[in-house]
Amino acid sequence: MKKDIKKSKTVLAVPELLSQILNSVGSPVFVKDGRHRWIYLNKAFCEFMGRRVEEVLGKSDHDFFPKEQAEVFWERDDQVFKTRGENVNEEFFTDSAGVRHTIITRKQVFRNEDGEDVLVGVINDITALKKANSDLALFRKLLENSSDAIFIVDPKDGAFLDVNETACRRLGYPRKTLLRMGVPDIQAIARAPGDWEKLRARIAASETLLIEGRHVRADGSSFPVEVGINRAEIEGREYVLASARDITERKKMEEALKEVDTLRGLIPMCAKCKKIRDDKGFWEKVEVYLEKHSGARFTHGLCKECMNELYGKESWFKDAEK
Repeated sequence: MKKDIKKSKTVLAVPELLSQILNSVGSPVFVKDGRHRWIYLNKAFCEFMGRRVEEVLGKSDHDFFPKEQAEVFWERDDQVFKTRGENVNEEFFTDSAGVRHTIITRKQVFRNEDGEDVLVGVINDITALKKANSDLALFRKLLENSSDAIFIVDPKDGAFLDVNETACRRLGYPRKTLLRMGVPDIQAIARAPGDWEKLRARIAASETLLIEGRHVRADGSSFPVEVGINRAEIEGREYVLASARDITERKKMEEALKEVDTLRGLIPMCAKCKKIRDDKGFWEKVEVYLEKHSGARFTHGLCKECMNELYGKESWFKDAEK
């Protein structure tokens, strides 16, 4: 609730040198009396608030801020006046343009030459920092939820600077262990001496790169991967971002398609025994060949013509045919 405050021309007498020093400070600084009136404001505070100093001196928070913000400011001020201890709080501050800022305010009480308590406050605007942290948290969440394994790599030696949970789970390493490793430890095409330098040269020659390789798990097994590689420079430091996709199923499909293509082509077959010659020159029974090159499985029986040929003269067969 707004308190009854008389508008006052009360101004804190600040020595010229101290005033110049405070006005050169980039952080907003203010001084209030025991009735919550501003009695001194530096240049940065007026710019942050979007007001001229003459508009603000002698007035209080309720004259400029939304009710809920002003009441928080007053409550914290009263606490500092009562305890005489330093108070640091994260608060919200709406400027004259209606822009809402997140601020950290540090407040402390001092006694002036007249023996009166005055509250000195220093503000740090952390709006941009809060947004950056929120954006970083969002990026981290997206990173962790990616179905691809993500690696942030130091291009100098291939060391992992960061990895996502998918990379840890797919390779079978705890994050702490994986962060002590690098590309040569998990990439089969970069494990031999000199391999990383060759790969590094390929990365340096292109902004983006797409390669196929095999990732080696903690248990020694491996699986095929397709890795998209991008270079980035942040604040003068170069990083490599690698996104690895498990292509095991794709490779299986490619092999299956090769087998289908083989079956669609001309297949050498013996005119007499009907065996098929494979690509290595060996002759195999038709069913053996097809089982190897397709998903087909065979059961055996006799067609009617063959049954007549084999058993047509047998009395039991003649009886069964009646």
